[in-house]
Amino acid sequence: MRQTISRPPVYRITLIQLALTLVCTGLFLIRSQDAAISALAGGLICAIPNAYFIHKAFLYTGARQVQPMLQSFYQGGTWKMVLTAIGFAAAFKLIQPLDFLALMTTFVLVLSVNVFVSKIAKI
Repeated sequence: MRQTISRPPVYRITLIQLALTLVCTGLFLIRSQDAAISALAGGLICAIPNAYFIHKAFLYTGARQVQPMLQSFYQGGTWKMVLTAIGFAAAFKLIQPLDFLALMTTFVLVLSVNVFVSKIAKI
């Protein structure tokens, strides 16, 4: 009898992060267009690298896939940090004027989804 371990629906984390990014962007739009653009950048700086990490971390399943799974997990974590750094560098360089408060507030809120998502999305 062969059993397979089903992959958890972790893609929901990215969907929740993108939804929260849009909500924050809308709220910061009340303040100004510059704040909304900065908020959108902050959310995407968090959500896109996290989506890549989720993809890499859950690429392999099963006991026979331990080595490739571990390698993929480490690659995903490394690239998540690199993509986040590139995102911040691009935001600071390209968004003028940058609303630092909107950027960081949205980044931290979207990042906090990782803490609460297991309760929200039943993962």
